[in-house]
Amino acid sequence: MSGHFGDLSPKQSAALLKLRECVADVKDQFEEDDDYYYLRWLRARNFDVEKTEKQLRDHIVAMDTWKFSTVLDWEAPLVIQKYLTGRLHGYTREGQPVFWERVGRLDLRGVVRAATRDDTVRYRVRQGLEMMQGMKAQTEKLGRRIDTCVVIYDMEGLSIQKHFAPKGIQYVVEMVKVFEANFPEILEAVYIVNVPSIFDLAYNIVKPFLNEVTRKKVMPIPGAPEVCYERLRELIEPSILPACYGGSFVPEDGDISCDSLLVGSALVPRSMYLKASKVPVSEESQTVTVSRRSTSQVEIEVTTAGAKLWWGFASEGNDIAFSVLHKPSEHAGVKQHAGQMEEIVPSRRVDSHVNFEEGSVVCKKAGIYVVRFDNTYSWTKAKVVHYLVRVEEPGDKEPVSPTASQDAVAATASREAAAAAATVADV
Repeated sequence: MSGHFGDLSPKQSAALLKLRECVADVKDQFEEDDDYYYLRWLRARNFDVEKTEKQLRDHIVAMDTWKFSTVLDWEAPLVIQKYLTGRLHGYTREGQPVFWERVGRLDLRGVVRAATRDDTVRYRVRQGLEMMQGMKAQTEKLGRRIDTCVVIYDMEGLSIQKHFAPKGIQYVVEMVKVFEANFPEILEAVYIVNVPSIFDLAYNIVKPFLNEVTRKKVMPIPGAPEVCYERLRELIEPSILPACYGGSFVPEDGDISCDSLLVGSALVPRSMYLKASKVPVSEESQTVTVSRRSTSQVEIEVTTAGAKLWWGFASEGNDIAFSVLHKPSEHAGVKQHAGQMEEIVPSRRVDSHVNFEEGSVVCKKAGIYVVRFDNTYSWTKAKVVHYLVRVEEPGDKEPVSPTASQDAVAATASREAAAAAATVADV
């Protein structure tokens, strides 16, 4: 059986019922609460209820991290709007929205130097939500369920120089991970056009991060451009298909290259590159130096379920990976690896050397919460991190952002010794 609504085996039906029971306590936090929604997540995990429940609960954390509720109204930085490719345009003959991505024209090296990691991820999340909106609009328009979309990746211009720098590869891998984790089973197919000789090299980097179901949907269309375009005309009505891909659709500006529609090829000016800066933090902050290839942990005891754990931090010179973990109170002061503790906020690298990073999470249970700074990916550079951590009991006021203090970075240096006492080095 396909695992789609109306085509379930007895085992799949039982898994659906079980999943609904397992997530009943958080169902109000999901975007939807119907069988179509839960079946998407189950298919992505081969109807393994335990794995699907974990993914859904992780999704709730991600929705808060990436501001799903407001990201569609968020105004992205100019560099992302102008230089980050990827746009929705048109529909297939079957009614699925089509997302176009001119990967080969993307100045990946420039984008990762001119935009923060968080902003680029947030923009991709917004694009995922726009796909979901497009599917919903088509469902209403056609009077039948449309719950997938088609992605077309144009690889013309793909090069080692522009796309294979370490930071660029990290960017691509992170985008894939975020999309796989939060938008499962919305892809009908992924078509690759203008396939270059180095495509296999690029795909082999991404492939390990795709689940087996998604891998089967990736379909390179080899051959000359006209061969690709003929296949696209079979997929999409010529009147909708952009002229630059063999169709007859031309934007209002008359540009048959459709650069205004799908974003053209342009290098990000070096003047837009981000510059590392010391971001001011509060005079209450502590400081820790995280050695290369190592991590540091800050333990906070939370005695009341429902309390809010708040954090804020800035790093000097380079980014740092950050996560929040939980362990029982009886393990206070005991050094443990991340894998031995419960993950509350998944680890991610943060451009805290550019912008002050702050956030919070509601503590669903008492115990020891561990704020973890991870520098294991750096082979050469130690990272200096200035941080604050607070526990707000239910009813407490939100803390004032420490970015209001203008001289705190200098003031933190004298407190390094005290910070070390509050920091447990991970092994």
